[in-house]
Amino acid sequence: MKRLFIATRVELAPKFRELDRQLQYALRHDDIVWVKEDVRHLTLRFLGATPDSKIDALKSTLAEVCGNHTSFRLEINKLGVFGSHYHPEVLWLGFSEFDLFKEVHLDLEPRLQTLGFEQYYGNFVPHITLGRVKSVVNKKKFWERFVQSQPDFTQMIPVCEFTLYQSFLHKEGPEYKALASYSLKPPTQ
Repeated sequence: MKRLFIATRVELAPKFRELDRQLQYALRHDDIVWVKEDVRHLTLRFLGATPDSKIDALKSTLAEVCGNHTSFRLEINKLGVFGSHYHPEVLWLGFSEFDLFKEVHLDLEPRLQTLGFEQYYGNFVPHITLGRVKSVVNKKKFWERFVQSQPDFTQMIPVCEFTLYQSFLHKEGPEYKALASYSLKPPTQ
């Protein structure tokens, strides 16, 4: 079994890297596991524990789906939190508009079910995880810092390919190994 997910790599612009550093400093008293810059990504679908016997069919499916879609760009324009006001769980960067990304997801999802993967039931919210919140010392200060950190700038990121990754969880943070990458069609001129 391999722990797998499908994603595209993301390189944050200097302003967003600085925002991340400022958040880490402002929330330094809270217990947050911050994502390292070199493993940042935008997940299309988390697959979880996957038998080796499914991987070839999965690779073929990804090649087919990626061949159906043209590359596009997404605009990072907000900071968000998963979880509740009382129990924040994940700090992330996200997008107001992500229709083209969702189209790829909707094309892939029924094919994954045909391969035996469980249906995805959650809200589809494309995001770039900055940190996983373990505990917050002072919720009022946490939310004040969150509101103060909303960016007044944006970044366009290209989505040109998706990669099938194997994930290894370690105490010091995750490690990702690319198993295969699939390009989207180039945009027509």
